[in-house]
Amino acid sequence: MRKTFLVLILSLLLLFLMVGSAAAADFALGVYDSRNLCLSGKYSLSPDLDAQLLLSGDFVGLRGVYKLAKEANFNFFGFGEFGFDDNKLAVGTGVGVEFFIFKALNVKELSRLGFSLDFGLDVLPDTGFAIGGGFHYYF
Repeated sequence: MRKTFLVLILSLLLLFLMVGSAAAADFALGVYDSRNLCLSGKYSLSPDLDAQLLLSGDFVGLRGVYKLAKEANFNFFGFGEFGFDDNKLAVGTGVGVEFFIFKALNVKELSRLGFSLDFGLDVLPDTGFAIGGGFHYYF
């Protein structure tokens, strides 16, 4: 597990170093919960595609998030997820929505705080439905 975790972290570091310049809203930190309560970091690879790293005590994963529809106060997205849950391979997919309540209410100080809800299907280690949610602050 430690070797896999190290390879995943080094791969993400290399990915971040390969990307030239980034706008301020390309990075986000927050909390996400579906399998476990995770520390979450997002990085925008393009205007439509984000990479999301999920870390908790017994889960480490990487999620690709594709924005299906973008509006001023919310985004609909699809995602694919790959990781390790208690040393078992974890794979899933789904759809969700991220919304910016404070941007809609014109609260300038919190306008970069986004809340997300998603619904998906876990394929491994067990097959079943998954519901998740969290929040991210975009820098």
